Amino acid sequence: MHGLVAFGVDTELDAGNRHVNAIGWLCWNQPARGIRLLEIQGSLPAPRQGPGLEGHPGQLLSMLAQSRVRADYGIKVGGRDFTVADLVRHEQRGCRAGQELTFKLIGLAHYLPGDSRWKNDRGESWTIGRLVEYELSRPVNGAACGGSHRLMGLSYAVQKRKQRQEPVDGPWERAAGYLEQYQQYTFKLQNPDGSFSTNWFVGRGQSADMTERLRTSGHLLEWLAYSLPDGQLEDPRLLRSVQYLVRLLWEGRERSWPVGPLGHALHALVIYDERALGGTPGEPAKEFPRPPEVSRLP
Repeated sequence: MHGLVAFGVDTELDAGNRHVNAIGWLCWNQPARGIRLLEIQGSLPAPRQGPGLEGHPGQLLSMLAQSRVRADYGIKVGGRDFTVADLVRHEQRGCRAGQELTFKLIGLAHYLPGDSRWKNDRGESWTIGRLVEYELSRPVNGAACGGSHRLMGLSYAVQKRKQRQEPVDGPWERAAGYLEQYQQYTFKLQNPDGSFSTNWFVGRGQSADMTERLRTSGHLLEWLAYSLPDGQLEDPRLLRSVQYLVRLLWEGRERSWPVGPLGHALHALVIYDERALGGTPGEPAKEFPRPPEVSRLP
């Protein structure tokens, strides 16, 4: 799944003596190290939870959403045929206050109209707006990956609202203001070399651990590259962070990076490539510009 974060529909897996598409492999419930991700719950496909499986409720759907997989894409579990839309219905059923809903918000905001209403498996009413309100009420510090995923979920909901030309009012308007404050706060904590704080949003920090640097700078650049307005994509502070991450990955090219930090770091660069440099999925931009203020960095 973390491979999908970086390269989406272009992600391939080595399945013995052949290469296979990662999304197709997962959605057809093929084994990875002997483990199958999906099962059937209440007549719908459902990701299993635990080590080596889904680590957060709604994680698979959020990754399919960010990979722009269509709702009618096929899913096969136990010989039965489903679609991504069935997985959406499963995630709707599992919306409950008191649980982590960050990744569900990404998936449901992508696949459902902004005015959607539904009931969970307890008969409780939910909407996308309620999901946004819920996530706004939860703390950033202490959330998944320092809170970067919570901010990404809120950003995703706001951006989908704008893309559909729906009014950015109510909880979406509050989320937009909240996100802008966190964007500026993130830059205030940025280190001189372009990296972001290894203490996430708690305060300044610059750990000597290279994996921790990749993890924090990768996640935070991923969110900023996605959420910042077009006019800020050439902000020198953002360019320094892009250059830092490129340099870190290049200098550590012989390392066996953990798949999570690596996937999110690569996704950060993919998003920046697409938004700022005109790259398209599967066809990255041919040239990466090196502004003078970045190339002079030590």
